[in-house]
Amino acid sequence: MLLIQIGAIILAVFIGYILARREYKKFTAAEKEQFRKELKNPFLILLNVLHQIGYFIFFIGIVFNNDPIRYIAFFLIGTGWIIDGAKLYNVNKKRGKILIVIGSMAFLTTSFFALRSFWVLSLDKVVVLYS
Repeated sequence: MLLIQIGAIILAVFIGYILARREYKKFTAAEKEQFRKELKNPFLILLNVLHQIGYFIFFIGIVFNNDPIRYIAFFLIGTGWIIDGAKLYNVNKKRGKILIVIGSMAFLTTSFFALRSFWVLSLDKVVVLYS
């Protein structure tokens, strides 16, 4: 089963690589030069693709059936939506606000679920220690 799970993850990475490469080939020479300039500052690229990274990590969490990985994924997705909403706010205020609110709800909901499981696990350990 582990081999199938790892194969699914490798397949997802490979498909993502193919799609990114195909999109890069569609760029004009000016767009390719702009992309190369943007690659010199990877932090800005990381902020732009934060929610895509979250989607991929969420897929890994589903494949391995691991809740902490899913919490991290939703945290990244929510943060990415908040950042994208802030950028969109300059262009379209209504859609920007909606995206910020949805991202904030995902961020807060994930935080509450993560803390709930932390406190439940901590209380279980306390009960076991005093039993």
